[in-house]
Amino acid sequence: MKKVAISLPDDQAEAIEQIRRKERIPRSRVIQRAIALYLTERGRHRAIRAYEEGYRRQPEGAEVEALAQATAEALDWEDWE
Repeated sequence: MKKVAISLPDDQAEAIEQIRRKERIPRSRVIQRAIALYLTERGRHRAIRAYEEGYRRQPEGAEVEALAQATAEALDWEDWE
């Protein structure tokens, strides 16, 4: 594991301290979790952008739209109760 020194604004440092005390975990664990969440969210945003770009390059055709409409109509007939 690599050690890294960082500087934080006072409000972020205090928030980390509160979490650390409440959960009784080391400060580094709080920061590791925050970074993991950030990286996961960043990856999710990249995947969404890649999907959107692919859709712009090759949008769904009329047959996909017709299938979606037919599915919606079929589900409307179902008795869901």
